[in-house]
Amino acid sequence: MTINFNDPLARILDDTSHNRRYDIWRWFQLTANKIPLPGEINHPGMRSTLKHVISITPGLSEIIKHRQAEQLLPENYFEWINEGNRQVEWLNSKLIPRITQSGFMPPMTGGLFGKDLLIASIDLWSINLKQKVSLLSELEISWNEHKKGDKQFKWFSDEEQKCILAGELINKYIPLDGLLSIKLSTYLPIENHENLLTFFDHANLDHNQIALFLEKVKARWRTQKYRKNLTGKGQYNFILSDKAIARLDRLSDTYELSRAKILDILLKMESEQNRYLPERIKLLKDES
Repeated sequence: MTINFNDPLARILDDTSHNRRYDIWRWFQLTANKIPLPGEINHPGMRSTLKHVISITPGLSEIIKHRQAEQLLPENYFEWINEGNRQVEWLNSKLIPRITQSGFMPPMTGGLFGKDLLIASIDLWSINLKQKVSLLSELEISWNEHKKGDKQFKWFSDEEQKCILAGELINKYIPLDGLLSIKLSTYLPIENHENLLTFFDHANLDHNQIALFLEKVKARWRTQKYRKNLTGKGQYNFILSDKAIARLDRLSDTYELSRAKILDILLKMESEQNRYLPERIKLLKDES
């Protein structure tokens, strides 16, 4: 976020925008030039430290301003990176290999994480601004295309227990070994919908493999639900006369209830009111 600011560092660099992203970039510019800096990047006094070091080093402010104009894109180019950790993880997985293949090493520091680290890697990569614009445009298109695959996982979005079940079945139905297993262990356990999407973002499976696994999870879910619904119920086999079946079917059609539900209601009412069976049993005894 950029805010108007007029502290000593802003005046030194002729930059009244207090932008943490720019300060992160400036910190790395100084460390890359072997200028010792007390504390760690992102610490509360970082801006004060930058001001002190730049102000006591002749010519450094002009160098910083020149490089800033060469390397830093305006904020609006990054506005689409606003969908949380999953998006950042995916973008990093696409960006870092390209950066390292060019011979540039992304910043490695314990004080920078997530979106800050992603954007710092782009800012510090020594390619020209047109290339950075093209790169970000390509990544945005790829991300939007990738998200279309989320439709496969919509069934899981309404209940976290479905996602947890998927996580429990991964080792059974998706063979993971070697480096892939180590890599994917970072995204386990799966506890919610975003966890599930993030795991499969990096699982290197094709559409059909994912679809097959998800169907197995859905089948297990249906089985568990069915067994849960059977709690307190038993199955019995007995013979009914054709007339009794016809009566049962008529009642079932009339009230739009299952045969089992009609029988359950009749048995419950007779048990509570005891209105018909005693009389009917008496008649049967008299007839015999």
